[in-house]
Amino acid sequence: MDSSSDSSTGATGSEQKSLPNPIFRLVNPTTLRPHPLNFSIYGDAEDVSDLVELIRTSGWVRPLVINQHNIIISGHRRCIAVQILAWKTVPVEVKEFPSEEAELEALLLENASRDKTREQKVREAEVWERVERAKAKQRQQLAAAVTNQKLGRETHDTLVENFPQASKGKSRDKVAKLVGLGSGRTYAKAKKVVEAIDELKSQGDIEVALDLRQVLNEQSVDAAIKRLKKRRAASHESEQTTPQKRTCWNCQHYSRESVKDNHSFYCNKFGILSFLEKDGGTRGAECNSWSEQQALADSANQKTQPTPSTFTLTLPGHLQPIFEDAARAAGMSLVDWACYHLLQAASAVKITHIEQ
Repeated sequence: MDSSSDSSTGATGSEQKSLPNPIFRLVNPTTLRPHPLNFSIYGDAEDVSDLVELIRTSGWVRPLVINQHNIIISGHRRCIAVQILAWKTVPVEVKEFPSEEAELEALLLENASRDKTREQKVREAEVWERVERAKAKQRQQLAAAVTNQKLGRETHDTLVENFPQASKGKSRDKVAKLVGLGSGRTYAKAKKVVEAIDELKSQGDIEVALDLRQVLNEQSVDAAIKRLKKRRAASHESEQTTPQKRTCWNCQHYSRESVKDNHSFYCNKFGILSFLEKDGGTRGAECNSWSEQQALADSANQKTQPTPSTFTLTLPGHLQPIFEDAARAAGMSLVDWACYHLLQAASAVKITHIEQ
């Protein structure tokens, strides 16, 4: 009997029309594509040997769920298994989802009962956060539409009502519970580890990334955090001992003597040089007379010259990133950049005072 005419469900004709009938068909499994997020969440190194044997023995497979674009929502492992068995067709259920987030939610729910590593749970939680944000926005828009209707306003007058949002902590707690990570705090720490794994892989540090992944999945989140902190501390120490990049600003011939304009500086070896011709980094890399300032300082300390005195200048914290970006653009260290411009300002004030 055709499924569209089956009345055994007890539903009325109007109810049947309001609910979309699922579409079942047989398709070639090689024409199906995995969902892009399935690989990023669960990886591709899954053992399907048990599933292959089960399908071989029974001769049956539960229908895969796909969207209208032949993308698999549920049944990635089943699709691999039937292709190993060289099946020419596989049963599928075609579903049309109202939004991308609804499709993602279906993908996550279809994998709710599978065994997962901590890393996979974190990656699921990240997708759940996206789904929950979309749901919250939808609830707000619906509530706003109801309010508009009650007040007789046009829909565009108030798109989103000012309803209280769930705090970030509560949102993290919710997704952590959904994926089985315990608390939002645990999820936040594990997420840092997973982000570090991805960063290491992108930098080509595959061995270090795999080591961190093993600690996360086989030991604990706290153990992985400790490993990550230890690695970052070692990396920072290594950076401190790495020779500085050659620039005019860390050369012993660089002088802080003020010059007339803002795009020149004074070199004790070659006189006034312009930023406009070459930046300090390019000059330092090409200069045969470049010599590190630290080498000069060490030499001076070995003699009788006293170490230059310093003083602390406290500035508002919000200026730090602005100054750091400006110094980086000029090819200077933050201290040298600040000293240079303060000297310029002081010299300008002095000249103005003398002229008066």
